[in-house]
Amino acid sequence: MAQPKVKVIGRIRYTESGGLRWDIHTEGKSKECWIEVLPNALAMNWPGIAKSDDRESYSLAMHADPLYRATANRYIELQQQVPQYLIGKIWVFRGALYVVEQAQGEPAVQPDMARLLIKRYVLRCSRDYQKIQREVETLENLEKIESSSRESIPEAVRLFVWQRDKGRCVKCGSQQRLEFDHIIPISSGGSNTERNIQLLCEPCNRSKGATI
Repeated sequence: MAQPKVKVIGRIRYTESGGLRWDIHTEGKSKECWIEVLPNALAMNWPGIAKSDDRESYSLAMHADPLYRATANRYIELQQQVPQYLIGKIWVFRGALYVVEQAQGEPAVQPDMARLLIKRYVLRCSRDYQKIQREVETLENLEKIESSSRESIPEAVRLFVWQRDKGRCVKCGSQQRLEFDHIIPISSGGSNTERNIQLLCEPCNRSKGATI
């Protein structure tokens, strides 16, 4: 059975006076509109609000209702934690709009499964983003560090050592004035491999040099 696909189609914005606005992006086009997502709102049958043929007047009265505002705010809070159903095939999670697309001929995705698929998608994207962010920060920091050896340390090795030592001096934990240090000096037969290289701050590296 084909795995359902999760796709981001837009974002939401909410104000108490105006309700929920969504921006949908499909097929290279963008559409912005207002939509009510709470029970009875679309049917213009919100409790305590008199029915009216004038949708604008009804909407204004509904948005002024304390119960509506409290319920709407609760919906916005919940979608930060768990995907919430919106309308049609659209779900809301952490301010974004998602659809869960099933392959043709496959059974419809059940709500509980749709929630799990959306959560997994978002968490995977977040993890990938954090990984890329860490790599960029590492590469930026590497540019600031002068290698203590006369022989150039390969970039892949420097990247590995930085991540392994978590960007800190292995002796005192400092994140300032860091240097790549050869545990066994090149002059004594040491190599430029990750096993022979560590991060030390300048004071710890100088202290080490004084004891050799």
